[in-house]
Amino acid sequence: MDKNRIKKLCESVLDISFSGTTICDFDMTPTFKYDESLSKWVPDSFALFVQIKSPLERETYRPTTVQTTLEGVLGFECCVDFV
Repeated sequence: MDKNRIKKLCESVLDISFSGTTICDFDMTPTFKYDESLSKWVPDSFALFVQIKSPLERETYRPTTVQTTLEGVLGFECCVDFV
């Protein structure tokens, strides 16, 4: 999975849903699940860790609101934090 491409998708989603928001830090980490038939951990998906800077009020746009939006559009588990 191309990290830069996923970051650009995140930026597009944030720009459409939360105008004026910028990504300060972005990381993408692979996740794994245990396969009982193979008795080992196998690749499953990715988790996104995003730190954003926003002119929006925290009371209106909480990290969980942004997180839910990103997860719904991208399909990856996301952890969002405001800087």
